Amino acid sequence: ELDLAALKLDSSQEQQLQALYEAAIESGETDVAIYAGHHDEFKGIYEAFEGRFPGLTITPETYVGAELQTKLEAERQSGNNVVDVLSNPNADRYADQGFAEKYKPATFAMPEWAEGRLSLDQIEGPDGFYYAPWALMFASSYNTEQLQNSDLPGSWADLADEKWAGKLTFMDPSIPGGTMTVLTTLLQAGIVDEAWHQKVGANAKVVAQDQLALQSISSGEFAYQPLSASISVLNAKQDDAPVEVQFFDKDNAIAAEKWMLAADAPSSVAAKLLLSYLYTVEAQEKTLAAGNFPINQDESLTSPHGWPSLA
Repeated sequence: ELDLAALKLDSSQEQQLQALYEAAIESGETDVAIYAGHHDEFKGIYEAFEGRFPGLTITPETYVGAELQTKLEAERQSGNNVVDVLSNPNADRYADQGFAEKYKPATFAMPEWAEGRLSLDQIEGPDGFYYAPWALMFASSYNTEQLQNSDLPGSWADLADEKWAGKLTFMDPSIPGGTMTVLTTLLQAGIVDEAWHQKVGANAKVVAQDQLALQSISSGEFAYQPLSASISVLNAKQDDAPVEVQFFDKDNAIAAEKWMLAADAPSSVAAKLLLSYLYTVEAQEKTLAAGNFPINQDESLTSPHGWPSLA
């Protein structure tokens, strides 16, 4: 009998997770292969899952873009399916190609605050293929030795001011990634316009990678990096870099981490258990520690970094 009290589930959910666990153990298909673009901030969740469900293991594999597409097509053509779970911000693209199966996690619930605040299809796939347990926040970072709170911009619009000339750096927005995502989102939402893009571009040094921009902030070469992932800033801060995250009072951009069951998954039952585990209080706690934002944050939890809840 599993000890699921720490997950704060209702009796029906406990029974469903218990049944999935027993079926996975009985089948012998106990290893869950996950294809995602990154795994570092998920390690705490993976370890907690393996501890909570003895006998089950997780194998993380890193695939993105064209490499992921090629890998999935090769598995389908050969019939040698390896992947059980897919995690990708563009999950709908892979679902449309038949690489996923419909599965609604037993613990998923659409948060009450979401209506009118963001696009609901970022949390729940309209066809039931993907669901998002948490989101990655894109904010800004700054060098704490160069800027004080009173020096910081109050909005995206402020970054177009000439006083920021030569002080900004960020990743090339023509390269697929977070910077492109945020700038596109802000533009389509009407938060900024093309003129703003030109002015901010003139104020900044554009580099090839987000990490290079963050290194320039950490070293003091530049003072401010807009369009950066909060979790990257957190990692640099934990390595004693003089950096801090800034969230604006409004108009922050997120990228939902969409997870789904892979089509013809060899460890399908264990994969369903993992997907249901991602929404539990224990997984949310690990998510907050890693610097991500749970979609449904339990009222008993707060960010250990002093960050606000996604709501």
